[in-house]
Amino acid sequence: MAALTLEHWLTRLKPGETPVFRHTKEALMKLAPRGEQLSAKEIAAPILADPLATLRVIFNANNRTNSRYNAEVTTVEHAILMQGVNVFLDKARDLPVMESTPQGRDKDILGSLYRLARLAQHAAWQARDFATLHHDMHADELQMGAVLYYAPEFLLWLDAPDIADQLAQLRRNMLSAEAEQNVLGFAMPPLRLMLLEAWKIPDGIRDLLDEKHADRARQIILKAALKISHRSRQGWWDTRLLESYQALSETIGLSMDDVIRTVHDNAIRVARTNNWVPAPPAAAWLPMQEGEWPQDSQRKSSPAIATPENKAADDEPHTVCPMPVKSVLDETIATLRSHQDDSLSLSQMLAIILKGLHSGLGLSRVLFALATPDGVRMKCRFTLGIPSGDPLRHFEFSLNSNDLFGLITRKMQGVWVNDENRGKLWPMVGPDLRAMIGRGDFYAMSLFANDRPIGLIYADRGHGDCELDSKTYNDFKVLCLEAAKGLSRVKSQ
Repeated sequence: MAALTLEHWLTRLKPGETPVFRHTKEALMKLAPRGEQLSAKEIAAPILADPLATLRVIFNANNRTNSRYNAEVTTVEHAILMQGVNVFLDKARDLPVMESTPQGRDKDILGSLYRLARLAQHAAWQARDFATLHHDMHADELQMGAVLYYAPEFLLWLDAPDIADQLAQLRRNMLSAEAEQNVLGFAMPPLRLMLLEAWKIPDGIRDLLDEKHADRARQIILKAALKISHRSRQGWWDTRLLESYQALSETIGLSMDDVIRTVHDNAIRVARTNNWVPAPPAAAWLPMQEGEWPQDSQRKSSPAIATPENKAADDEPHTVCPMPVKSVLDETIATLRSHQDDSLSLSQMLAIILKGLHSGLGLSRVLFALATPDGVRMKCRFTLGIPSGDPLRHFEFSLNSNDLFGLITRKMQGVWVNDENRGKLWPMVGPDLRAMIGRGDFYAMSLFANDRPIGLIYADRGHGDCELDSKTYNDFKVLCLEAAKGLSRVKSQ
């Protein structure tokens, strides 16, 4: 297909009457009886969760011939208001449904469209939220940019599914630009911009996706949102995610911890809001997040999250405990050993260590504390699987204290609190820390560099039915030893 030109694809993917997901149409029909009582924002929500519906609505709004309107329509809300709520909802009754088209009846094509929808929804949510945090008065435009970024892929799946499938297969084994060159004959960015122009998408939205403006704050936020969505689609351990976190931190002025916490919370919210999509959301790969998940087919296709609320298909309660993955542990240790220099930053090193603790050792709650610059206290710096608002996020103690944690920072050593030693060790934990931790088994180990304590790792599997074991404890100590070596040589503390 490399012989086909850009012009060929622009002609082939020209504007038309695109279908919408069945859920989108059903959602609009449920809203219709309320008519003028509805706000444009309420009606826009299900449309923005459907990239093809969004593309269709914006195209129709900007393709009007009525000369009374001169300004471009840049948002779905504006498009709805321009027509009038009742008129818009009345026209929605005639929308073609994706699942009733030949492509929609092909389960493989439909599955690919659902997965693309997940990517677009996630990116859009991240983009809008971080734009809002940046006090962007038009955060909804970044949301639109994220949704429409995926328009070429959607159109390819509808018009040329064989080409779309080739592209998807190659992207798994090579860089996207290289895969696009091999299949299409050119990279996607120029096609995307020209295609959106053909579909009457306003300049302001297209500029957000134009690489020429990559140094602008709005483009930085949108690019980070798109990369977060893409790189988290099968897990949160892609170290390149840190680049996006760092970009958002520097652009918006939030700490890295706040950025990461916000990203994770956004992933959960968008997954719960769009639980109608039968494809795993990125949030499915986050461990131990608080709150109940809707009981639908989504849960059956997502990896189990080890919380007491999880239920089997027959609603019989059970607990699914995280299991260690030896290959991940081995890979983590090998990576740490290969970076015993100053080639990694603190954030990059932490990402590697946390991946080993969670995926490699099956530890669902992990806390990483670092010594304060004055060397007086040990304070929580990074957590995984500990919900926002949990007191454990405020884990902190004096290095000179005589409680359990203060004592294990006298030299590099670990402790495993369990039923056999709880009577002796639990009273040694200060009352504030006991309240934070909760009564349950846990591992903890201090990290040393140059004969001084630099950090401490706390980890457990929750305080339910998921028990700790001696094999995992030994592996935990080995990983902590390698972590200490790596942290002693990071670029900065």
